[in-house]
Amino acid sequence: MSNSRFAKLIDLARAPDSGLRRELLNEVTELFFQSSGQRSGRETVLFDEILQLIAAEMQDNVLEELAELFADARDAPIGLIRDLAGHSFGIARPVLQRSMVLDDQTLLRVVAYQSQQHIKAIAERPVVSETVANAIVTHGDDSALDALLRNEGAVISRASMENAVDRTRRNSRLHEAFVKRRDVPLDLLNEMYFLVESRLRDQIMKRNSSVDQATLDAALAKARERVSKSVADTSAEARRAHAFILVRKGAGELDARLLVSLHREGKPLHVLYGLAELTQLEPATVADLLERRDVDGLAMVCRAANIERPLFVTLAVLTCGGDDAMNLAEEFGRMYNSVPVEAAQRAMRFLKLRKTTTAESNAA
Repeated sequence: MSNSRFAKLIDLARAPDSGLRRELLNEVTELFFQSSGQRSGRETVLFDEILQLIAAEMQDNVLEELAELFADARDAPIGLIRDLAGHSFGIARPVLQRSMVLDDQTLLRVVAYQSQQHIKAIAERPVVSETVANAIVTHGDDSALDALLRNEGAVISRASMENAVDRTRRNSRLHEAFVKRRDVPLDLLNEMYFLVESRLRDQIMKRNSSVDQATLDAALAKARERVSKSVADTSAEARRAHAFILVRKGAGELDARLLVSLHREGKPLHVLYGLAELTQLEPATVADLLERRDVDGLAMVCRAANIERPLFVTLAVLTCGGDDAMNLAEEFGRMYNSVPVEAAQRAMRFLKLRKTTTAESNAA
């Protein structure tokens, strides 16, 4: 195509007649796709300049059509695509989700300055680089994070995975995407064990059983490093309760029967620290179990700690049963029997790290 022809098209693109510009847009678009693979670099630049000039004067419905048309073009004009990516979401969505000509710099700018809908669209791209994924974890809401976690084409760094697991703890809608993601580090996956529903727990246990000892040991080392950074101070009341439990433990009097008595005396902190000592778990993990009345999780830790079934049922009725507690006793017993001891003890290795690391940090 001659330069004189391009010059004429540019003049037409600047014309004030909107109807003429729409006709010109159709003509240039058709010519662009017809010349795919045959254009020189200079011609591609001129096409881009003309299309940007015309698009700047078009209404949103026309721009939406244009974005949809060019979203899958591998040689799409980069200037036009960048302009469309920065528009309102209805226009930007196709190119953000699908256009392969968008570079990370443009995507990062959109993540930083555009809406959460824009960010989620980027999270759904077939390929999301680690740099862009990190920005989505930082700036995106939970809907965008869910889309990113479900996208196997997204490369998510270890640091971003740690940020993601912290957010996942607070939002159950993220549980499935996080647990089902294949590259979630094993230690972070196990942090979610007590927070997710039983079908997702089964998937965590299945992954635990599928790894070799070296992989498991490496994951445990990572978990220890992460936990050591999050040891929290305890209140004076909690320290007194813990001291009481340690005295009873030293006297050989710490067992599930004592916890039942303490619960009936209205001493929930004593129960919490007693159960933490019996199961060798960090108190925050036990507190979370009791707060959520997580009988499945309680069955798993009691089974792993060899707490007898009748005492587990009594604890479950008192701490997790609620108003209908006594009617649930038989069901609690079935839950206890259904937990495989070996699998429970394997999963507990991760959870016990919080207890061990807390003790080491306090001793330091």
